[in-house]
Amino acid sequence: MKKNTILIFFVLVAALLSAQKMFLQKGQQFQKLAEHPYQNQLIQYNFRQDLLKKDKTNFNRLLVILVDFAEEYPDDPNTTGKGKFQLEPDSTYIYSVGAPPHNREYFEANLEALKYYYLAVSAGAYELHYDVYPKNIPAYTLPQSMGYYNPPGASSELFVSRMEEYFKTALETADSIDEEIDFGSYGHYMIIHSGSDWQHDIMGNTPSDLPSFFIKVGDGKEAVVDNGTVLISHSCNVPETISQDFYENEENGTIIHSGYGALNAVIAHEFGHSLGMVDLYNVYNSSPMVGVFDIMDSGGSGILIDELDNGDLVYVEGALPTLPGAFSRNLMFRDSYLERGLLKEFPDFNTMTELSLSAISAMQNGNDLIPHIYKIPLNSKEYILVENRNVDPDGDGGTAVFGALDGRVILYPTPFEDISPPPPTYEYDYLLPSFMKANGSAIGGGILVWHINEAILYDEGQTDSSGNWTSNFDANTVNTGFYHRGVSVIEADGLPDLGSDYSMYWTGTPYEYFHKYKPILDTNGLFVNWSQEPWKPELTAVTKPPLVDSFNVPGLYHLKEIGNPAKKMSFKVESGSFDTTQIFDYSASSFIIGPIIKTGFNEDNIPVLIDNKMFLLSYWDNEWKDIIGEFVTNFPRSDYPLQKVDLNTDGYFELVWAKQNTLVLVDWSLDTPIFHQISFPDSITTTPLPVNNTLIVTTKDCIYAVKNFAIQSFIGLQGAKCIAGYDDTIIVLGTDFLATLTLDNLDKFNEFTLPEPCGNIELLIYTNPDKTIEMIFVMANSGNLYRIYQNRLELIFANHSKEKPGQLACSSLGDISPVLFFGIGNKQYALKADGTKLTHFPVIAPKTISPCETPFALKNGSAEILFYPLAETGYLAIDKMGRIVPEMCLSVNKDKKNDYLYYQPEQQILNWYYPDSTGRLFIHSKKNIDTNPILFAGYRNGASGCATFAFRDESISSTEKIAYIYPNPVRKPYYKLNLQNYFGETKLHLYDISGTLVKKMIIPESNNNPRDFELNTLGLSSGVYIMVLENNGSTKHLKFAVEK
Repeated sequence: MKKNTILIFFVLVAALLSAQKMFLQKGQQFQKLAEHPYQNQLIQYNFRQDLLKKDKTNFNRLLVILVDFAEEYPDDPNTTGKGKFQLEPDSTYIYSVGAPPHNREYFEANLEALKYYYLAVSAGAYELHYDVYPKNIPAYTLPQSMGYYNPPGASSELFVSRMEEYFKTALETADSIDEEIDFGSYGHYMIIHSGSDWQHDIMGNTPSDLPSFFIKVGDGKEAVVDNGTVLISHSCNVPETISQDFYENEENGTIIHSGYGALNAVIAHEFGHSLGMVDLYNVYNSSPMVGVFDIMDSGGSGILIDELDNGDLVYVEGALPTLPGAFSRNLMFRDSYLERGLLKEFPDFNTMTELSLSAISAMQNGNDLIPHIYKIPLNSKEYILVENRNVDPDGDGGTAVFGALDGRVILYPTPFEDISPPPPTYEYDYLLPSFMKANGSAIGGGILVWHINEAILYDEGQTDSSGNWTSNFDANTVNTGFYHRGVSVIEADGLPDLGSDYSMYWTGTPYEYFHKYKPILDTNGLFVNWSQEPWKPELTAVTKPPLVDSFNVPGLYHLKEIGNPAKKMSFKVESGSFDTTQIFDYSASSFIIGPIIKTGFNEDNIPVLIDNKMFLLSYWDNEWKDIIGEFVTNFPRSDYPLQKVDLNTDGYFELVWAKQNTLVLVDWSLDTPIFHQISFPDSITTTPLPVNNTLIVTTKDCIYAVKNFAIQSFIGLQGAKCIAGYDDTIIVLGTDFLATLTLDNLDKFNEFTLPEPCGNIELLIYTNPDKTIEMIFVMANSGNLYRIYQNRLELIFANHSKEKPGQLACSSLGDISPVLFFGIGNKQYALKADGTKLTHFPVIAPKTISPCETPFALKNGSAEILFYPLAETGYLAIDKMGRIVPEMCLSVNKDKKNDYLYYQPEQQILNWYYPDSTGRLFIHSKKNIDTNPILFAGYRNGASGCATFAFRDESISSTEKIAYIYPNPVRKPYYKLNLQNYFGETKLHLYDISGTLVKKMIIPESNNNPRDFELNTLGLSSGVYIMVLENNGSTKHLKFAVEK
């Protein structure tokens, strides 16, 4: 929903309650940004990284110097003014704000306004101290005229060179004249020059005006001051005035005067750079990318409206800059916000409970502060920041402003209420987009959600001619692509206005905020009340807009139950489809967890290993808690995922880990753990395998069976890469072989020679419940999939891409069971047991698969969902129709190969738990699940690598034999033969058009019906071929063409 027209409302200037208090009304439009084409080149590389590392002792001290230029005789038409400050009143300047004289007193008042602004930004923590020089003369005069430093038509090289010269000369001139200045005692520097700036040359007739900018010079170009003891490399540069091109227009019989401006916004913006902020507009073309919601974009371009004595209106730009957004504020004051509780970063707040969010424009008092930012992850590189932006947090309908020097400078916003002296407020967001009432008061705002992509900010960048790489953040190029932004606003209405060349609402609208109800507007677009019709009370994977990362992968966490705009808003953070999330902070750089085990004192326990310490989290009183504290293990961290096995058949699981040649077994049958250790002649080469009450261990030369905490038997077998087992059988996979062993004494009873290297992908075993069907699946390192069935090795799927495969998993899916599923590159496959691709698969995923992690499968109600692991993201949930299920996707930052699924049948709870890279353990739980929903539990199916499902296939009512070739004509090195109702073996004969037999083979029988069989065109040339199929006494002829 958008407003069709931009309306401007105003109120009369009230009788002053004090000499400096002014009542101005907001305009519903903003001044278009302008950016000098070479301005961004003035920020040399790595400034912000230097700033983050620098000593903050002088971080609140600013030195300001006033400089003018050699006076112009005659006047240079390419510049504003003649090079000197306006030190006398100007009768032609019809308004108070920004009016001359522009002397030191005037600039000190502007810097006082800057102090109040950053007090609001920092929530009272940052109080700026400033000094303005010179004290005894109007300004330091530079040796050249203004036009010299910015000649018309200058190349980028000349422009940068002259700006560097200007910067160096200005500071060194001040040093030469005023030796009393202690340059080293300041952390920030600002040059204020006579004249206007290039950005406000609306008429385009003074191209030699200097732009407002922030400069950081490289080594050797610094200003050398204080007798050579101090090198200054950075400074802000702002003008005497932004008012230069005045114009009038008439609207509805009223004369409107434009072109008037205050310095508040331009000073706040450039000083923001010195505090560490980056530009959030597109620095290449000046397009807004986050609009008016941040001072580092268009937040300084808002218009205040006043009425002159004669009834004319005057528009004033830049007098009330909006506050920086959540990302920018965090760059400057994150540590302070965290310390005072104003910033809450996940997981340091509760999920599933109501959270409070204070408007950043509301001044809070006392020590019990309400957060004004929440940080919530999307993936390991992306997150959202949630803040409350409100145009009128005190509810008085707007804001007044308190001025200085007879209204020439606006110092700060202040309440309408008659208080003497008028106190400052934080209501700088008054000019943000909002609704207007008939009386001219403003209402609106709400939760604003920022999407931050650190991959774009810090991992992407540019390389200069010398080969030096600089990140986008350090190069001040964070938002140079409309579809590729490092910092963006998630617009609640789902319409991409911000940054769009095709939208008239380029700065944003009142519909960019999330809140509970839609507004009721009258026929003039004026606010009447809040309706009971929902607006945007939540932001989830399935809302419009959806909460997704830059790859369109949904995040696990989302926003629900968002309230209406207010000084304090409420919302909830929920964890996908889970009911609860518990988080345990171990503050460890890394740790591993294991499968849930039964112990002598509790049924369900999660083992946690940190260095030489072990913890157990027990399910107790309906939650997970540490009830026994830590145990010292004196054993190093395991090289492989932890396992569990009941070696002594006492009903209690022993915890298993392996390090080099040592196997550690921890018996939990008593109140305290008993540690058993077994040493092997060589290092252990695979994750130990629990099968029944036996543990299988491999070394480079042998396979061992462990029972009752001792080696029971072993066999010499070199090169084991993967192992799996079921019933009384062990499967050993090497690079070029697969061997089957008996569990009891490890006798080898079968061996297959493999046609290509294997071992990177874990084995998978399938059986039906009565064991009448047993299949072994082997994924080669290339991604080709082999099946061993009825003592025959056959290729059932060929990977024709160059991408490497992910791990293999198995599930039922709809009418088909088993279904093999895995990923290759960004394609997610689902196959029948004979390699036939399921309809709707492969699914093209937004990211590539993670090759180390195993997929898993869950039952969600009556639907079966396949979870494919994506690189550095989590899991993509896909249903039987090949549709991504956004609300089931699990996008998290977790350790690879170290997450577990566990179902508690008595409590009817599904648990998914994992450690993340910050030293925390997450346990997500879903309640009221009456049957075990786990179809495949991930790595080795949570046990020995075997999956058991009833064998079933699609229901086919017809008994007619159907066969066809696709694609036809065949243009690739391979093609498919689809067979329906072809039972038993099928003989295939292939003839060319002349009737010559070119190929014959036996297609093995398959339990799947229908099925695909893959063939290749090796030895075939372009032409027409006839395929003859013979099956159970019937013959079928198929004609197809090959084009090479």
